[in-house]
Amino acid sequence: MKTREFWKVCKKLANEERIDVLRKVMASPDKNGLPVGQISEAVRLGQPATSTYLAQLQADCGLVTCERDGRYCLYRAEPDRSDAKAAELFSALRKFFIAEAAGWAPVNGARPIAPPFLYVLPALANATRVRLLGLVRERKRAAVAKIVEETGVTRINVHRHLACMERCGLVALDGDEVIWREPLDSLSRLFIKLSLA
Repeated sequence: MKTREFWKVCKKLANEERIDVLRKVMASPDKNGLPVGQISEAVRLGQPATSTYLAQLQADCGLVTCERDGRYCLYRAEPDRSDAKAAELFSALRKFFIAEAAGWAPVNGARPIAPPFLYVLPALANATRVRLLGLVRERKRAAVAKIVEETGVTRINVHRHLACMERCGLVALDGDEVIWREPLDSLSRLFIKLSLA
């Protein structure tokens, strides 16, 4: 990714509106790209917000590119070719969004249901949390005191990060022990793998 840490990408993608913008660009059959106005209209966001999200998806995530065509900027889904993580994530997301678009019919203009991986991303949007998540995942079960001892993170911060992971469904707290819960969907597992790599 253009950013050095994958957790920053997870932080950017942990936003439903940004995911809607990415979904529209990735599921588009138009190979030349889409103008901001068309994307904005499709996702029901203002053009300034859509432009900001597209710029972040391009610069921070490496998942879209922009080309100028006269007075229009055309955005298309294309990974940052210099980064293996971006290419792997791009491929998985594109398959997901194309499959989702093929099997989803809007009712009264309703937006698609949030993808399952969206609920895992907040747990991966912090470098310390990713480090703690790696420890718990590796052991499947760990004592909070042992995590505090090994990481040097204060007990209160360990509990705060574990609470976030529990809300995301990645761990279960059993007294003073943490139990790892592997996500069921493949995209969530891919996000975790790329975060820990």
